[in-house]
Amino acid sequence: MTASSRSSRRALRPRGLPKQVKLKKPSRLKTLDTKPGLYTAYAAHLRRDKALLKRLLRGLQKKRPAGLLTALLRRHLLELTQSFFIPLEHYMASLMPLQKSLSPWKTPPQIRPFRQDDFLCSLEQAGPQLTCTLKGDWLGLYRRFFKSPHFDGWYRQRRKEMAHKLEALHLEAICEANIETWMEGKSEVEVVDLVQKLREKLVRAQGHQLPVKEETLQQAQLYIETVIGSLPKDLQAVLCPP
Repeated sequence: MTASSRSSRRALRPRGLPKQVKLKKPSRLKTLDTKPGLYTAYAAHLRRDKALLKRLLRGLQKKRPAGLLTALLRRHLLELTQSFFIPLEHYMASLMPLQKSLSPWKTPPQIRPFRQDDFLCSLEQAGPQLTCTLKGDWLGLYRRFFKSPHFDGWYRQRRKEMAHKLEALHLEAICEANIETWMEGKSEVEVVDLVQKLREKLVRAQGHQLPVKEETLQQAQLYIETVIGSLPKDLQAVLCPP
C-alpha cells in the first residue's frame, strides 16, 4: 500500500470520533443495508425506550416545536438519572452512624466504607426497578460506573457532605448536653481540650462548612465562655489573650 493510499484512508475518518465508533464502508454494505451512518461496537446496558422513540418520531413527523421534543428528552434523561442514583443515595445513607449513637463527650463513630458487593446485593430489594420500568443490565451499568472517574468524584463529594453532617450532629449533641455536669471532676487538661475542639467546630460552622443552626452556634459560644470561666485566671489569660 502506498503512502498516498494510506493517507487517503486516514482522511476518510472524521476527527474527534471515539475509538469504538466504526465507519461502515460503502463497499462492505450488504445489498439490503441501505442506511449509511455511524456504527458502534459499544453495547448498551439498558434497552431502548421504544415508547419514547415513537413519541419523538411522531413529534418530528407532525413538525412539533424542537423545544418541546427537547424538553421531553431532557425529562426522560432526568428521570432515568434519578432512578440510577436513588439506590446509591439510599445505600450511602445507610452508611451513616445513627444519631442516637452519638455521645457528646466521645469522638463520633466513623462513616462505614462503601462496599460495592453489598450495594449490588441491595439492588434486588431496593434497585432502580422501583422507579423505572426500563429493563436491562443494571448491575453491569453500576459496575461500569464504579470503574469510571465519575463515581470517585461523586463518592468523595457525598462522603465529605456526610462527614460535615456528622460533625454538625455531634456539635448539636454537645450543645444539648449539660456542660456543667460534665465539668465536674474533669482535669484542666480535659477542659482545655474541650475548649479547643469546640472552637475548631465553631470556626468550621461559621465558615458555612457545617450545616448547623444559628442557635447551635450561639449555644456553642456560650459553652466556650462557661468552660473558660471555670478555669484558673492564668489559663483564662492563655485561652483568651487580650
